[in-house]
Amino acid sequence: MNTQVCDLTITISDSAHVDAARRQIVRLATEMTDDQTLLGELTVVVQEAARNLLNHAGGGDLLYSQDESSLRLLAVDSGAGMNNVAQCLSDSYSTTGTMGAGLGAIQRMSDGFDLFSQPGQGTVLLSRFNVPRGQPAAREDLLVGAVCTPYPGEEVAGDAWAVKGGRFMVADGLGHGHAASVASQKARQVFHDHDPTLPIEALMEQLHRALMPTRGGAISIAEILPEQREVRFCGMGNVAGMIINDKSRSMVSSNGTVGYRIGRIHVFSYPWDEHSVVLLASDGIGTKLNLAAYPGLYGRDPAVIAGLIHRDYKRLNDDATVLVVKCNTSH
Repeated sequence: MNTQVCDLTITISDSAHVDAARRQIVRLATEMTDDQTLLGELTVVVQEAARNLLNHAGGGDLLYSQDESSLRLLAVDSGAGMNNVAQCLSDSYSTTGTMGAGLGAIQRMSDGFDLFSQPGQGTVLLSRFNVPRGQPAAREDLLVGAVCTPYPGEEVAGDAWAVKGGRFMVADGLGHGHAASVASQKARQVFHDHDPTLPIEALMEQLHRALMPTRGGAISIAEILPEQREVRFCGMGNVAGMIINDKSRSMVSSNGTVGYRIGRIHVFSYPWDEHSVVLLASDGIGTKLNLAAYPGLYGRDPAVIAGLIHRDYKRLNDDATVLVVKCNTSH
């Protein structure tokens, strides 16, 4: 599992945005790969996904991220949704008089594909390309998906997220904009570079020292130990942690600002099994989640779960980050 290299959000509300999104995303992808077949198929997928947002939902968002092993696109809308997903994926089906090959083409070209849709509530679609092409995705015991968007009007997010082995972090730099981003990106770097044998309470202390030259922020770390059937959680400030299985349970964070002033660092343990979902969210995401309103959502890819939570629970006055982890039951 890898930390993100970039996160990009493009709102699609006009036909001119379709071509602009395609150019911007493909330009970013060329930083990761020169595989012309992959780039050509990514071009088609971005264009089809953006057109679908316009034609079927009246608009929505494309959320793009990439790292050294994959390129990922989420198409998120709050439109009419789908009554029959299987029918909509067939090449001959269309509700707008087109050839009806858009969703089917996206699914065929993607190395990883998933979607969740509800009539009257919208759709979240995931398309993933492995880098290099043809190389299967690494077999992971834990699957992760995340969405990170900046405060409206800002070009950089004051939040960051990171993954290392079975450890997961969300950092929320104090405030928003560039100075907040400096703090959260420093946290991401320290987390990415840390010795994985270091206890997570010692890692939080290391993060506190590293963030002292910055404005600081809130940080939560979750460590999933499948063999012990346990989640260990260390939070400082208002990055929420939740564990969801038969019911939702909030994990306990301590008061303080990492890099400025913290009290005693506490680590709490919670039960975990293969059906559990762990969620970390900055305070740009409302935490009064009613996930029972989305039947079947837990069976979807974590990126789709994160995209839906971000769509329906993000606040419009802050950076917003949600990270979702679940067990890979396909082994």
